[in-house]
Amino acid sequence: MDEQHHPNTDENHNHPADVPDRGMSDKEASVLKAVIYPDDIYTEDGTYWADLPLWKRISFVTKVDARETKSELKAIGRMIAKDPLSPISYYFKNMVIPGAGLLLEG
Repeated sequence: MDEQHHPNTDENHNHPADVPDRGMSDKEASVLKAVIYPDDIYTEDGTYWADLPLWKRISFVTKVDARETKSELKAIGRMIAKDPLSPISYYFKNMVIPGAGLLLEG
């Protein structure tokens, strides 16, 4: 067997936005697409963020960052509404203790 494995670089390969059908319903295909091609690294048309031209890459990363920041601030707001000190206890329980140091998460 002299079969070599290398990336398919020709123009006829499947686009990442194309999810094989294999008898799946539309709902199942959309879930599979979301798992395989998450929207925080692929554009709506299925292009990987690092393959974009520089100005589109910056725009994409900025858009994803803004969306995640908004989501995190909403979560913090909900935590504060329930208990004003809960963000602090959450930070210590989930970041400081496992990271064994203040501001070392990441």
